[in-house]
Amino acid sequence: MNVKGVLKTRNSIIVPQILSYILILLIPIIFTGVVYFVTVGTIEQETNRANLAMLKQVQLNMDNILKDAERLSFDIAFNPDIQLLATSQETNWNNKQYEVSQIVKDFKRMNITNGYIHDFYVYLRSLDGVISSTAASRSHYMYPILANPDISFEEWIDVHQKVYSGRYISIGGQPASEEGSGALAYMRSIPLSNSEKSEATIVIQFNKERFTEMIQNIQSAQYGSTFILDTDNSILASTASFPITDILRVEELGEDENMLVKGQGGDSYIISYTKSDVSKLKYVSIVRREIVMEKSEFTEKLMIASIILCLILGGALSVLLAWRNYNPVRNLIRIIQNGKSRHPDERSGNEYQFIYEAIQETLREKEKINLKLKQQSSVVKADFLHKLLKGKFGNISVRHNAFSAMDMEFTSDGFVVMLLAIEDKGKLLSLGTGDDVEAKSKLPSFVITNVFEELLGQRYKNFVTEMDEKIVFIVNLQDPEAAEPVQELINITDELQRFFEKYYGMVLTVSVSDAHTGIHGMQEAYQEAAEALEYKMIAGAGTIISFQSLKHNVREYFYPLEKEQKLVNCIKSGEFEKGKQLLDDIIRSNFMDGTPTAEMTRYFMFDLASTVVKTVKEMSAEEPVERLFGCETVAELQEEITQTLSVVCKRIQYKTGNRSYELSRSITEFVNSHYGDVNLNVAMVAEHLGITPSYMSKLFKEQTGETLPDYINKVRLEQAKVLLRDDKLSISDAAVRVGYLNSNALIRSFKKYEGVTPGKYKE
Repeated sequence: MNVKGVLKTRNSIIVPQILSYILILLIPIIFTGVVYFVTVGTIEQETNRANLAMLKQVQLNMDNILKDAERLSFDIAFNPDIQLLATSQETNWNNKQYEVSQIVKDFKRMNITNGYIHDFYVYLRSLDGVISSTAASRSHYMYPILANPDISFEEWIDVHQKVYSGRYISIGGQPASEEGSGALAYMRSIPLSNSEKSEATIVIQFNKERFTEMIQNIQSAQYGSTFILDTDNSILASTASFPITDILRVEELGEDENMLVKGQGGDSYIISYTKSDVSKLKYVSIVRREIVMEKSEFTEKLMIASIILCLILGGALSVLLAWRNYNPVRNLIRIIQNGKSRHPDERSGNEYQFIYEAIQETLREKEKINLKLKQQSSVVKADFLHKLLKGKFGNISVRHNAFSAMDMEFTSDGFVVMLLAIEDKGKLLSLGTGDDVEAKSKLPSFVITNVFEELLGQRYKNFVTEMDEKIVFIVNLQDPEAAEPVQELINITDELQRFFEKYYGMVLTVSVSDAHTGIHGMQEAYQEAAEALEYKMIAGAGTIISFQSLKHNVREYFYPLEKEQKLVNCIKSGEFEKGKQLLDDIIRSNFMDGTPTAEMTRYFMFDLASTVVKTVKEMSAEEPVERLFGCETVAELQEEITQTLSVVCKRIQYKTGNRSYELSRSITEFVNSHYGDVNLNVAMVAEHLGITPSYMSKLFKEQTGETLPDYINKVRLEQAKVLLRDDKLSISDAAVRVGYLNSNALIRSFKKYEGVTPGKYKE
């Protein structure tokens, strides 16, 4: 698809893209124009601020100068000699020559440190005289010395006879509002307290050239002119060569500082002004606008050139970028087209519409697939957990994408695995007529899972599956470093057991692994929980078994041949109480002080059950003893063996009678008390009981399943074993004490019944 072909395609997106780029290009151009006009305004404002700063500097200097003039005027006004002359009614100047001379001396002593003050004098109205620091005389004599040639004597006298409360004026020069060449002076009338009548006038003359020079020095960096106006808007000082009225009317100046722009084009001016709160004088700065904007003209030309250049280059770049950005869309359409029957050029909308329709169709297909996956999610998730716990995924991380796909997000890498076996489903499995058996059978697991998750709450995140008819809880620890997380889970499980036992009559057996980290640790935790659950045969159903409590139970079971033979004898002789006590002792010796491993426990249970089954079968009994092999716990096996012993012993006792039972017991008691007699034999026992040896031997064999000589030898051997454990006793001494003639007889019996010599046993 070439450019011409794309442009001819109806509703193609490339044309709007080009227009969009051009529109975006116009934004900075418009923004540049706005920035230019804002810049012009900013330049004017900056010019105004610079002018105001200059005016403020001029104002500050002027205020300091004028304050010195005011202080000097107060010193003169409060001079007692001046006050006496001013208020005196004397009109004859000659009569006051002494007082005048004293005042001249006082004026000479006054130190004028301000270089801007040229001179000062006092005009006395009643005497029509003038006193200065250098001379004193009548007014018409002092007029040529003190007055400006531009003002007449009458005008000069009229200026001095007015009332002043402290004012700056220009004596002489041009009319108001024009720059004058007259002298700049500070005027104050005496007395100070009378604002209606002037008896004398204090005049402090300033060096006007110094003022102009000071202003020119301050505005040296400015390209304008500065004016100082009094309260009547008359010009006191100026650096301009033109009158201010050529630019503006002074009435246009407000009371507060501000900026004005007057004129048009090349004759426009930027006018800044301010007013002193101390002297009440106005300070005006006038700058030609074309001088200020001279640099901005270059900026304006540069901006216009850059706009034209941007339009040319930006337009070409817009087309290039639009085509470049269109290429991925075109390639995407080609990819989509491979799976579509309709050609993209036949679409009703643009390329995006074509892609949108393709994506919508894909999403609909995905939704169908997700629906099918959701229907099978429980099975898939269960299979995933089975393989995970059995280590079929290798060494993967808890952050693996497979867990996200299965909606399994872990809060940490710490895990504890718990296995729960339902021993008795209680009330939850009671079926009514028409109940769904399959759904009903799943109800206990469903209820247990929900209740357990509720008990775990927000603290533990867990995942559940079923393996080998057991519910598996994978508990994700929130804080793997927390103390005793296993004990807390055991407490929660205990609450779960009590709840279901109380309300539903269910019996639950639970095993808990240790805490582990990582996926490998999760698999190890599952193996620990499975191993702990095997100890149900020892702990019994309905218990909580933690792997931690089994870590040191690794010994083998204890079931020696002599114990087995004694149990066989008790069964054959029908001695229930003795057999039950022996059974209890055998089990207690294995599980009282420790617990064998689960594997050893299974061997022990099989060995013990085999003894009973084999003995009962030899006696041709009809009891169904095979059920002993179906026992799952040691307690259950103990109970079944006890019941078997009871039934078998009752049958034997009933068959032989109580007398025979009492006779066999008497025989065993006599042997147990006389085994140390070397003469003990069958004849001696029969003589003691008053029966024939043959009858006694037959009866004893029927009751115990062994001959009397064998029983005598076994009793002697048991006692010999006890004596041989004493290191100080020799084999010969032990043989004599248990009824043997010498050590050789003991050695022969040991080899026959124990398979080893006494010396070997003693070691």
